[in-house]
Amino acid sequence: MNAVHVSDFCPQLRQAVQLARNAGLTDSAAELEKRSFAAYTTSSEWLGEVGEAIVQFRWREGKRVPAEAAKLLDECLREVGKVWPRYKPGRLHGFLRTIRRRWLGYPS
Repeated sequence: MNAVHVSDFCPQLRQAVQLARNAGLTDSAAELEKRSFAAYTTSSEWLGEVGEAIVQFRWREGKRVPAEAAKLLDECLREVGKVWPRYKPGRLHGFLRTIRRRWLGYPS
């Protein structure tokens, strides 16, 4: 099995959380931060939880997410997507997340 190299995206994620707070998305930003920087058993589990937290944050806040924060979150999702392809940013993956949300009833 080939090892996957995931770059450290924590600084971008922290900056995105701060930008969201500055834009008044205080509660959602706090939830994103709490879930993203909690302790998990494995790095793979952590990456999956971070991906899910970002997707749910963006789903909840929609167009209220500042453009710079959205760009940073996409960078984070690109890294998460190396391990969890369902979290890759982009139209196709966004469409698939919408389908799962509508047909299966959960925000992923």
